[in-house]
Amino acid sequence: MARGEHQQLLPKSDDIDVQLSVRDGLATTISTPKRRVPRVHRARSCASLRADIWTLLHYRTSLKQRSGLQRASYVFEVCVLVLITLNVVLAMYVSATPLGNEPVTKSDWYEMFLYVSTALFTVEYLMRLWSCVEDKRFTHPVCGRLKWMLRPMSVIDLVVLIPFYLEILLEHQLAVSSRGVLTLRGFRLLRIMSFLHLERSYQAMKNLREIFALKKEELAVVTYLTIVIVLTSSTTIFFLENPAQPEVFTSIGTCSWWAIETITSLGYGDIVPITAAGRAFSSLLALWGIILFTIPGAVLGSGFVEVMLKKQEQKNEQAMEESIRTSLTRELRTLSSSNIFFAGTFAEFTELAVLEC
Repeated sequence: MARGEHQQLLPKSDDIDVQLSVRDGLATTISTPKRRVPRVHRARSCASLRADIWTLLHYRTSLKQRSGLQRASYVFEVCVLVLITLNVVLAMYVSATPLGNEPVTKSDWYEMFLYVSTALFTVEYLMRLWSCVEDKRFTHPVCGRLKWMLRPMSVIDLVVLIPFYLEILLEHQLAVSSRGVLTLRGFRLLRIMSFLHLERSYQAMKNLREIFALKKEELAVVTYLTIVIVLTSSTTIFFLENPAQPEVFTSIGTCSWWAIETITSLGYGDIVPITAAGRAFSSLLALWGIILFTIPGAVLGSGFVEVMLKKQEQKNEQAMEESIRTSLTRELRTLSSSNIFFAGTFAEFTELAVLEC
């Protein structure tokens, strides 16, 4: 090989420096990457926070089984209960003020409490709306939240909040007249509906709802029967008493009030039959009213027993599944330990056989 060709094959010193500098730059770039939080990690952390909030707002179990977020959920329930009770007491206090007085001002202590409690209820509603997608029934980010907003308890939450903001908007326009005072007071009294928040805080309320759902057909029959009896008795007493007391039993509508009063045994005494036929019919209707109101009690009582038995069966099934799962786990651990021991013995036997050979 010629000397010139050998020199061409060798790299020049400048090329070596450039290659080293490029290699060092690449090494520096590789060794010091920019730390960026991946989007997947941020999405997971957001979903985890949302799941924790949903657990905090909706976890329902006994106090003995609570720990961590579950115990915090119980404390949150108690705080909401106290806040709701104070709001109801505030509504009763506002209703006791004379009509001639002006609306309460923002500097009063109860007005400040009203602002704070409404702000807390608003934050709670928004947190429930944001975290409701963690429920299997509301997984869609848009349609799921709309479906959650249309639930009865969510509508009640919104109805409790809307009057407060309407009061702020209409306060300066309606506060100058007595009619405005009544309107603002009506908005404040609507806050007593916040007491319906308690329905979702206790399992007994949910059991009662299940009882009504289970016995809705029987209750519908009793309701229909009550309407028929009221209309029939009001028509009958009208023809029996109208000739003798035309100024008292003026119409079938007035007689319907008398029928309801007699069936429920209120006994106001504003409408009383005076004829013998009317009094005999009133006695029969009063006795039938006792029977009529016994039927719903029996229906609801049987439904209560059925729901409680169903709950007890579910608890027994869960306890049985837990015991089976525990026993299977124990058996699997025993089998795995015995397999390890057998594998170790087989390995020693194989090693001894190889040494003998």
